Amino acid sequence: MKKAMAVLAVLSLAAFAGQIVIDLPVAGNDADWLQYDDGTAAWLTWGGMYRGVWFNIEDFIPGATSCYMDVSQFWFYHHTSYPWDTSDVYLEIWNGDAMGPTAQLDQTMVTAVHYNPVFAEYSTTLTTEGNFWALANTEMSAGGWPAILGDGTAGVHSFFSDDFIVWEPWGDMGDYFVQVYYYWSLDNNTWGSLKATF
Repeated sequence: MKKAMAVLAVLSLAAFAGQIVIDLPVAGNDADWLQYDDGTAAWLTWGGMYRGVWFNIEDFIPGATSCYMDVSQFWFYHHTSYPWDTSDVYLEIWNGDAMGPTAQLDQTMVTAVHYNPVFAEYSTTLTTEGNFWALANTEMSAGGWPAILGDGTAGVHSFFSDDFIVWEPWGDMGDYFVQVYYYWSLDNNTWGSLKATF
């Protein structure tokens, strides 16, 4: 009985904080996309006006110094108990490290859909630094909608903010379902090492 009460308390606190547990099948993982989520949806959240994933390109390609991208994708979920006041959202790409976004590269308005990828396609290829952010800006909503999906594996790359100054880690909940399709480049030392090897 105590265990059931504890679970209910955790669930009610999570819902109060703008997130709820969900049990969904795998949404998918694709090797051509940079992503920190594990592909299994476990949470949805509308906490924070801004929700983003900080990417460090070296986590994926050691020695890479920048990333080139044509498209990003975000996954949203419309829970019937927590209706959205809007489906419109800005998907943004920023340079910046773990402290937060610093220089905006693109802002694309899209209409979120339920449990399907939403794509921001760029008219020109974006060039990021080695650290960059892909984020959902929900300032068109009164309550942080649309709700974004996240996995259930504790992560260090997903953050939320209400003021775009203080970025709080989503941390123990997991990582948001945010991916970018990439091309990359290596610094001169890494190219030199590769040439010497071959």
